[in-house]
Amino acid sequence: MKICFYNVTASYIFGGLETYCWEVGHALAERGHEAVIFAGDRGAARSDKVRLNQFRFRPEKEWPDFGVRFRRLAERLSFARNSLDALIAGSFDAVVVNKPFDFPILWQARRHGLRAQTVFRSGGTDFFPTDRWFADAIDHWVSCSRYNAQEITARYARPVTVLHNGVDAERFRPVARQPEWRAARHISEDALLVASLGRLVGWKGLRTVIEALAGLEGDVQYLVIGEGPDEHALKTLAAELGLGARVHFVGRVTREHLPQLLSEADLLVQPSIGVETFGISVVEAMACALPVFASNIGGLPEIIVDAESGRLLPPRDVAAWRNAIAAAAADRATLRNWGAAGRMRAQREFSWARNAARLEEMLVAHQQLAVTR
Repeated sequence: MKICFYNVTASYIFGGLETYCWEVGHALAERGHEAVIFAGDRGAARSDKVRLNQFRFRPEKEWPDFGVRFRRLAERLSFARNSLDALIAGSFDAVVVNKPFDFPILWQARRHGLRAQTVFRSGGTDFFPTDRWFADAIDHWVSCSRYNAQEITARYARPVTVLHNGVDAERFRPVARQPEWRAARHISEDALLVASLGRLVGWKGLRTVIEALAGLEGDVQYLVIGEGPDEHALKTLAAELGLGARVHFVGRVTREHLPQLLSEADLLVQPSIGVETFGISVVEAMACALPVFASNIGGLPEIIVDAESGRLLPPRDVAAWRNAIAAAAADRATLRNWGAAGRMRAQREFSWARNAARLEEMLVAHQQLAVTR
């Protein structure tokens, strides 16, 4: 089959949604299919097995500020205007979109001859006032978590199939630490190094961890991996609390270097205060044998088994996070056991190959049904 992943941000943003497009596209290519990504005209391909087609668009920040949803819809419609003809002419067997903002182009493409199966693979709730009008353009409704599937069903009254996101457990695996790495940052070998991974935005809740560190005794340090608009505020908070030497900001790290960096840490934290539909960074850390402490919200409880592969904690509760991190610092053996259990769970339950195989099964079954009609 020839399958298109249609997502304007897939070429230049490094988030979970974009990771999904490249990883599942790569896995489908490994299974003998032709995978193509339609994305905006910035950034570059991330797989030599997936073809990237790029089109002009007007970024959301350049549109009048009538709200985030308006800007994102306008961005997507500008992308649709430049990619519509190529989408119709591409002779695709299936087109996968990730946002309701892309429903209108599928609806329009159908009116102009698109014969491909259409898949809405949801990873959030980017609804807009008229999105239901275009819902009939979708053949398959898929979500990355049971939590989000309930939200999608409530919005569109469609049954939703859950295909959990995955991880490449061969790429993301525990590797030997490099003693000089900690030494260069004045982090002792005995320190508990807590890490977080992702966009530095307010709803990720990293303030909770920094505030928790302020009341912790012993050598506990914090590694912040990622970049984003909240970076300056987080650095300022750390300095105000006297933690400037214990909170280490390393910026965005390439996926090739992430396993090594994660392996330098003892624990990953995901203290989100906004709903996480899934959490790809969580399963990547688990595959590297890191225990994970995460907020008990959204789709995160579908990934982490409390007191088996990590802890599920109340969001914003600084005291609860402080106590959990203090307990971790005092019991490294349990942490290591949770890390090992987490890797086994990541390998067993979450893989891109498994996700791609189930998507393929869905598309093939639909093709066969169409033939018999």
